[in-house]
Amino acid sequence: MNLPSREECFELLKKEGTPKNIITHSVIVTKIAVLLATKLIEKGIKINVELVEKASLLHDIKKWDEIKKNKKATHGVDGESFLTGKYPELANLVKKHMLYEVLVGLNSWEEKIVNYADKRVNHDKIVSLKERFSYLEKRYNLKGDKDWQKVKELFYYLENEIFDRIDIEAYELETLIK
Repeated sequence: MNLPSREECFELLKKEGTPKNIITHSVIVTKIAVLLATKLIEKGIKINVELVEKASLLHDIKKWDEIKKNKKATHGVDGESFLTGKYPELANLVKKHMLYEVLVGLNSWEEKIVNYADKRVNHDKIVSLKERFSYLEKRYNLKGDKDWQKVKELFYYLENEIFDRIDIEAYELETLIK
């Protein structure tokens, strides 16, 4: 499996013009994802932590393009396209971090961890799923969306799936990451 180094991830983000606030968000997502992956590995679950780390760092590599072009929720697919040639496994995880991918199905622990970690970080703050969903509802006007309730339910299920297996609680993430 071909993966960029941590330094190469930051070079890619810089080359794509990713603003500091998006990089800061990605670094916090990465800290959560690596912590969760490590805790799950301690419980005997096979996870590629390096893949989780790199995907978490690069999950929003095309977010700035999406914002600049005022496009709606394309940065996952755009990030996948950008990374596919050189880093296909990484590209898939970048696509799978998007909110509604939970409806399609998250099929590996790597997909679950990267997606979940992203949902726990609002800008540069670690928040509960409830807080994050409240923000997303307002920001993207999701209340009337027919799939929104199911998306939330699946994320709470995913949170339980992760934390039922490890020796920390979801509410402890903020304290543990500091």
